[in-house]
Amino acid sequence: MGDTEVVIAGGGPAGCAVAAALSDLGWSVLLLDAGVDRHKQLAGELLHPPGVRDLRALGFGDVVDGWAAHPVRGFAVRFHAPARTLVLPYGRGVTGLSLEHAALTLPLLESVSRRRGVTVCTRARVTAVEHNCERGVRLRYSHEGTEHTVHARLLVAADGRASPVRRMLGIAEHHQRLSTMLGVTVDSACLTHPEHGHQFVGGAVHALAYTIQPGVARVMVDLPLGSTAQTLKEQPELLLALPSRLREAVRQALEQRPAVRMASNDDWLAETVWMGSAVLVGDAAACCHPLTASGMASCFHDARALQESLDRYPGHVARALEHYAHARRPAQRTRVALASALYSAFARQDEGMHALRMGLLHYWEHSPGGARASMALLSSEEPRMRVMAREYLRVVAHAFAAMLSPNGTGGSLRSAAPLLRSAGPPLRGTVASAVEQVGSWLHRRVRRPVYTLARAGWASPRRAFASNR
Repeated sequence: MGDTEVVIAGGGPAGCAVAAALSDLGWSVLLLDAGVDRHKQLAGELLHPPGVRDLRALGFGDVVDGWAAHPVRGFAVRFHAPARTLVLPYGRGVTGLSLEHAALTLPLLESVSRRRGVTVCTRARVTAVEHNCERGVRLRYSHEGTEHTVHARLLVAADGRASPVRRMLGIAEHHQRLSTMLGVTVDSACLTHPEHGHQFVGGAVHALAYTIQPGVARVMVDLPLGSTAQTLKEQPELLLALPSRLREAVRQALEQRPAVRMASNDDWLAETVWMGSAVLVGDAAACCHPLTASGMASCFHDARALQESLDRYPGHVARALEHYAHARRPAQRTRVALASALYSAFARQDEGMHALRMGLLHYWEHSPGGARASMALLSSEEPRMRVMAREYLRVVAHAFAAMLSPNGTGGSLRSAAPLLRSAGPPLRGTVASAVEQVGSWLHRRVRRPVYTLARAGWASPRRAFASNR
């Protein structure tokens, strides 16, 4: 039986980020990568500015500089009816990046494999968690057909939204399948704002598009569950929200079967992000609809939060994991709630959501500060739920203002009741979460720490590992 300080399940962006974060603390890391073909995955390709900053802070600056990435300066949101496009920029001087998933992920894995104390084991996966308590974990993993047993001080599940390790740990989860995502590549000249992500809202289906390399753009179309590429070919009217040139490019791409990628869109939330000496990061902890493109920025934020927590409580993993859970919670809850609210507003076709879309349009047209606040939430720059609650209320208010506007684009006051019925439940949930978030913040400020470094009695993770092995 072998020993290591940390075992990380998953060699994607989240696993690589955690491996870098913990190697910087002097931990020895065994990273198990299942070896999936990332060139065939429809997964994270757009990185908001906070994610870029976190990657650089984790020591991946050379990787970021070496990417053939495309700059992203914000989002262009195209409304279907009325036909109007609004550009929502990031903050001044702030830029995100976009590039093909494999081109993003593989250099991260190669880079982290060269870090001191990191061992990358490819074509390997955890097969069983035999024991897990505050003193450590014992697990089995397979590598090239051979089973191995290892004891570790910490197990990190970074193995994606369907996380097998999460289930091995017995952590309860809430899962809802939302829709099916179809992805194709087209000529990036079809995009009207080349240095922006594009959202196409209010049509029969929602779509997201962005450049992933020079001359090439990814278009992702949100389809009802059970749909296939054939569905879109047989019902081209589903794409009417897209500009005609882009619509034709997508239609042509559908004829090239190998270029079509499919994935499911899910809400997948773990009831807890840590148990014993095991912790969840990235999509293994929380996964939501990808229309906000915040998944990668979120997993890098998790890696840094875990690093800071373990650094704050050296020698006491349980206390550090508790701190990590509290530290990541505000941003994650806001991200998930925002994705749910925006998906309803962008994709649903009922009268209430149409009124809410008109409220968004009216708000962004008449309030530059509102556009900035929305982008701060969407990019994960702003993690506070109370800010989201405030912005939601403002959008509802602007929806009523749009109903009364002379041009009538917001509909009549007959839409008021459907608007309140549709917006009420998510708004109540958002406000309740905001109140809970503030209460949790106050609780942490007044609570005396249960453990201190002196009580723990360890000066380094290596000493703690040796003492508890």
